[in-house]
Amino acid sequence: MIPDYVNRRLATISEVSRKGRRVKDLFDLMTKKEIWFEAYRHIAPNKGATTAGPDEVTQDRFSEGRVENLIETLKSNRYSPKPVRRTYIPKANGKLRPLGIPAGDEKLVQEVVRIILESIYEPIFSDDSHGFRPSMSCHTALKHVKTWTNTVWFIEFDIKGYFDSISHKKLVDILEKRIDDRKFVRLIKDMLRAGVLENWQYNRTYSGTPQGGVVSPLLANIYLHELDDYIKAIQVEVNKGKTRQMNPDWTKIANQIARKRRQIRRIREERGKGTPEESEWKKAIDALMKQRQAIPSHNPYDPNYRRLWYCRYADDWLLGFTGPKTEAHEIEKRIRQYVETELLLTVSEEKTGIRKAQDSIRFLGYGIRTQRGEKVKRAVIRGTATKRKTINGQIKLFVPEEKVIAFCKSKGYGELKTRGMKARPFLTNQSEVETILRYNAEMRGFANYYSLAQDVKHKLDMLSYIATYSCLATLAAKHKTGIAKMAKQMGHQREFEWKVTTPKGKVKTYRIWQIKHLKPVEMGQEIDSRPNPYAYNSRTELLKRLTAEKCEYCGREGGYLEVHHVRKLKDLKEKRTLEPWERIMIQRQRKTLILCVFCHDLLHAGRLPDMRLELRPGSKGPSRK
Repeated sequence: MIPDYVNRRLATISEVSRKGRRVKDLFDLMTKKEIWFEAYRHIAPNKGATTAGPDEVTQDRFSEGRVENLIETLKSNRYSPKPVRRTYIPKANGKLRPLGIPAGDEKLVQEVVRIILESIYEPIFSDDSHGFRPSMSCHTALKHVKTWTNTVWFIEFDIKGYFDSISHKKLVDILEKRIDDRKFVRLIKDMLRAGVLENWQYNRTYSGTPQGGVVSPLLANIYLHELDDYIKAIQVEVNKGKTRQMNPDWTKIANQIARKRRQIRRIREERGKGTPEESEWKKAIDALMKQRQAIPSHNPYDPNYRRLWYCRYADDWLLGFTGPKTEAHEIEKRIRQYVETELLLTVSEEKTGIRKAQDSIRFLGYGIRTQRGEKVKRAVIRGTATKRKTINGQIKLFVPEEKVIAFCKSKGYGELKTRGMKARPFLTNQSEVETILRYNAEMRGFANYYSLAQDVKHKLDMLSYIATYSCLATLAAKHKTGIAKMAKQMGHQREFEWKVTTPKGKVKTYRIWQIKHLKPVEMGQEIDSRPNPYAYNSRTELLKRLTAEKCEYCGREGGYLEVHHVRKLKDLKEKRTLEPWERIMIQRQRKTLILCVFCHDLLHAGRLPDMRLELRPGSKGPSRK
């Protein structure tokens, strides 16, 4: 945990930024060791902690001395950011996305910068911005879009190669609006211009911030915060009216219905209930109500009512508009001009345009459209029983069918359209439990992401069926038997489970996950929040272990200590034979081990001895022979 005085500094920075004043003395804050340890605690649990950049340095061998050396290098103006290592990962459309992997020390420096920048900008970021922010996610963005009732038009925007197109000069100008610290801004400028190393060939960078960098998502948000403010000003200008005026045609029919109901009441007072005349009036009312249900109750083009909604997730943003299409075009034109002339970005013509809200569009992988249904329900309005539409201009979220088909194919479950399932031969070498858990994790993750969609169970029902039988086929191949026999062995009322008896005699059951196990979404529930893989470690424990000045393997006290990392504890548990230091990490349920530099060097050389043999009464550590 960050010490109180550093927390107070960060809180003061946030307060100064919130008041609209420029922040000072940020570079001085970077010279405090405690903020570097906090940065390391943020990075250490991630898989990328042991991924090498352009050099061989990772978060392995982290130490207090390493922090002191970085601080001294910064203070003496000798720090020079290294270029990122360029690599590529596949995108959903089959193309490749370029990633920039920073060096090990570079990740630490960027995380310290990110912590400080977040304290400046998080208090002033727009509530309409949801990407790469604390307590924000794709799901908070989608929940926000669901509140856009009675939207008439969707205005879609897309930027060509956003992360690679950010103007360095423009970004520095934006930073200097809030930051009054030349050294701190110059450090960020140097990071942006560090260059790229691809196939061991150096290329300078004149624009963009590399995807994969620790601070890149925040810098991208800072850049588009200017867009958020601009659209907010347009909303203030465009939005008007508290409610839309009633539709005259709807009101006319409603008045006719009211008059006929008054006539029915008079007939009942004069002649009693159930007369043929009353029945005729009721039939006339039913006919009028059907006519009324076919038209909107309010005028969607009311000249005295306008609403412009906005939602952004990183470089993916969407607007909703209630009003005529001509005004929607004018809004699109203004935003396009601002993006191209002020932010110096290029709008993609293919993916930018105006769509009818009743036609499905794609946003963050969901299908989105307004829905008007024919179903009605009984309601009591001002003491009078009536019927109302169950769906009236509400935004609905759907699972795109092409996403389900692509997921099924990419995982190798089989063909969704033909309902053909396949075994996955590469999983037959794993245990039955590992195979089931892998299928469960894949399906649960996909279903949880789409759990906000109203048709999630309907759309994923066949996928769940194919995944289940693909899992059974894989297990059957492992046991060299048929799918039917495997299903019978594991089946119980279409619930398929594998039972394992522990050494203590307890029976553990592992069930194949199916779509019916998906729990309903609760409002406010963070469905797509990432699990904390470091939950067994308190936030201060790693620092305490490092500053205890004791090697956790040989017990030697004092001297130079470093942190040894592994990617996953699971990788160690799968090994048939374990080294003594690996047993220690598994027993302690930790991905890190504090070692003296002598033990750490022996570990990487594959010559770290067993302490049960090396340590004798009076011995101070392993033999140095």
